Amino acid sequence: MKTTQPNNEQARNRRGVLVIFIFVILIIATFIISMNTGYTRLTPIQVLKTLFGAGDAKQSLILFDFRLPRIVISILVGVGLAVSGCILQGLSRNALADPGILGINAGAGLMVMLFISFFPSTTAAPIFLLPFLALFGAGLTAALIYTLSFKRHEGISPIRLLLVGIAVAAGISAVTIVLTLRLDPENYQFVANWMAGSIWGSNWKFVLALLPWIVVLLPYVIMK
Repeated sequence: MKTTQPNNEQARNRRGVLVIFIFVILIIATFIISMNTGYTRLTPIQVLKTLFGAGDAKQSLILFDFRLPRIVISILVGVGLAVSGCILQGLSRNALADPGILGINAGAGLMVMLFISFFPSTTAAPIFLLPFLALFGAGLTAALIYTLSFKRHEGISPIRLLLVGIAVAAGISAVTIVLTLRLDPENYQFVANWMAGSIWGSNWKFVLALLPWIVVLLPYVIMK
């Protein structure tokens, strides 16, 4: 028994390292393929030349202004979603838990919806303010779910946490639907795209709005 448990743990660690290595290779391969493919195809030689400043103006525009920001932000979003799901599954001890099911995403979307509803124009809405608003809404929702799920002398039950999260998410979704009725078409389209998630039209400003959160919070999460 004493020798089997460490061996099993070492085997799990090796499998974990192997899985991470495979996914890193897949991400790198996808990154390279995404730079080459699109409406206007760039050959690998053209991509290399453009990366080192030897490409023409059209190739530089396609690679640096269109493709690279969308590729980078896709990776950052994937990292954020994966880590947040892992955190909630670990804390709740429930494999079904994720920010969407527990209603945390709905709380973030509601805060953005409130901002857009009472802000005069979406074109003036600062892109760097939306993540703070979403984080604030998500934090309030998480605190509400935690408070409703907590039971004295028992603490937090994973099943109760999940059920309360689903109920809160349904309530917030209902409020969000009501708010959408007072939006004009332009603002509604902006909110719908923001809540559904899209990398269309992404540029380096979007990357800079998201990158600090990943760089600061990801090492903190791993440390904890």
